[in-house]
Amino acid sequence: MKQVFAKNPVNLNENFCLDEKQAHHIFDVLRSSPKETIRLVHEDEIYLAHPQEKPFLYVFGVEKADLRLVDVTLCAALIKQDKWELMLQKAAELGVSRIVPFECKNTVVKIDEKKLSKKYDRWSTILEEACKQCNRADYVVLEPISSLKGLADYKSQCNLVAYEKEDGSNHISACLMDNPSSVTVVIGPEGGFEPKEIEVLESLGFVACSLGSQILRAETASMYVLSVIEYQSHLKPANDQA
Repeated sequence: MKQVFAKNPVNLNENFCLDEKQAHHIFDVLRSSPKETIRLVHEDEIYLAHPQEKPFLYVFGVEKADLRLVDVTLCAALIKQDKWELMLQKAAELGVSRIVPFECKNTVVKIDEKKLSKKYDRWSTILEEACKQCNRADYVVLEPISSLKGLADYKSQCNLVAYEKEDGSNHISACLMDNPSSVTVVIGPEGGFEPKEIEVLESLGFVACSLGSQILRAETASMYVLSVIEYQSHLKPANDQA
């Protein structure tokens, strides 16, 4: 089902006016017909609407939103643009709640302050499109670029850092066995973390964990971690019943 994020309040049994870009996409690009149903999302509420005369949708119903089982914050070191944008897209599809870009010693990407606003606009667009594509009823929050120590501000109930030199016995899946309601995971840059940086993160309360025997690319590591968390969260009801 096609989906639109509404920036203004939506009222049941009334017409909703799309903005120019949204109207062009729904009516001109997708050529939606009056018989189709469009999902209209506003502040975690999902409304159902039929296309009317451009740029209006008639709101006729409400759909129950699926609540996420785990609130996930991904702290990801900045990496090269194409890999970073792929990571943003897949992270949104895999249910991340919040993304915190950060810089550390081996970060090779340095963003010009003058271009930062445009970068964030592009990143936000990628996240929004990914959320629409997978029918999410919420946005991914994109936080300002942080320092390594600044990641302490984004801690959750369970706080992990993926480290390629960590003993394989401390796999991330084992760290999630207590079924936390919120998780923060730190993923390093292409060159990995320095040992002293792991010490800093551990002093902040993050637990180093393994992602297995293979050395994963930074963008792959993010997708892997989010997939494991999503899988573990769906085991929770079964574990609780047991």
